[in-house]
Amino acid sequence: MSVIVGSMTTVNIDGTDGFQSVQWAMQVSPNRLWQLGSWDPYRTQVTKTITVNVTTYAGTINAMSLSPNTSCADSTARKNVSISIAACGPTSAINFSENNMFLMSYSYSKGDPMAFGTESWSFQKWVDADASGSEFLNVLAPTYVIQGKAEGSKTGNVTNLGVVFEADGQVTGQQGSVSAGFPGLGNADQTLYGLVTQVGGGSLEDSGKTGESSASIPHSPLYLS
Repeated sequence: MSVIVGSMTTVNIDGTDGFQSVQWAMQVSPNRLWQLGSWDPYRTQVTKTITVNVTTYAGTINAMSLSPNTSCADSTARKNVSISIAACGPTSAINFSENNMFLMSYSYSKGDPMAFGTESWSFQKWVDADASGSEFLNVLAPTYVIQGKAEGSKTGNVTNLGVVFEADGQVTGQQGSVSAGFPGLGNADQTLYGLVTQVGGGSLEDSGKTGESSASIPHSPLYLS
């Protein structure tokens, strides 16, 4: 086990400044086929994915256009990610670098009128599984990863909430709350929902304003023989 020194760990996605936190994982998923009369699996299929989640100050990562696939090709909603770990303990296996990671979700938040805006980005990539042994059937990386239509929402009065909607098709909801007291302040706001064509580039400094947004970007692995 390693203890990571966060103040000296660096992240590089479109630059090395403005990152608050990062989480990464290499997830291996075995699917075992059990059989009667034995505790030994008949076969084990293994898949492997890599995920990275980062929180940044708004504007750290360049804005990204979201264009659904119209042919067999990889999604263009992807970034190169590298993490240089400052660790006490074993370090040979934990430095991280992966190209063409696909954006799965985005969110922007500025909850305090005097605070700075932050953004959260979630990336994923499907890679070749590499379990060893005759029992294992390793699933290889998909031929393509295609992108569908992204959906999202935004609320608040911040100048740039980090999501851009298509010209048509938005719907509006509303919410609010207030409680008794002196002066008994509450709040009310509208939320806009729609199909998203771009994420990123939210306002870092917007004094006296608050807001939040989010978008989900569907990606599907496509396996062709």
